Amino acid sequence: MTNLAAELTSHFKDHFSVLILDNEVTVDAFVSDPPLPWARLTEQNGVYRIRKGYPTKLTAAQAGHEKLNWDEVSNAVICEALSGLDGAIDQVAFGNNAGQGLPLACALPTALRAQHGIITYGTSLPERSDYEALGYIKFCPRNDLARYLIDAVEGRPLALGFINTIEHNEQNYHTPWTGR
Repeated sequence: MTNLAAELTSHFKDHFSVLILDNEVTVDAFVSDPPLPWARLTEQNGVYRIRKGYPTKLTAAQAGHEKLNWDEVSNAVICEALSGLDGAIDQVAFGNNAGQGLPLACALPTALRAQHGIITYGTSLPERSDYEALGYIKFCPRNDLARYLIDAVEGRPLALGFINTIEHNEQNYHTPWTGR
């Protein structure tokens, strides 16, 4: 079992574990009632590990906090972690993010893509044929992912792990407008 899978399965024994690779500003799409167990993974010395203070429950307040976690992102380290997965994680959800998820989706072993991979997107997925050519067959709007997964859990409780895939910092990020 890879370090990435071991991190999630050690904290979420007997759960239907889902690794989400997406942009941190999308986290509120994964909030459900009741709140799901949630762990943020970050790169630490070349290995993805669950951060201090996690797992927690993903409430709306926690999602707001998550949006301001600006993780350093290395696609090379993420791809290396994904390339060693063996199916211990039940689903791996890739946020498309205008095609930025495609290189990460390429890193998941080919044998896992159809059964363990799912591509999420905002309102459209122009790159769908590219993902299908890679062997992906599951596609879901990001806002429907939690409900989709709850239907797929096979009688086990659902737990989410999250890796931020887009690096934001004070130079390129602005707090989302809340309508107030």
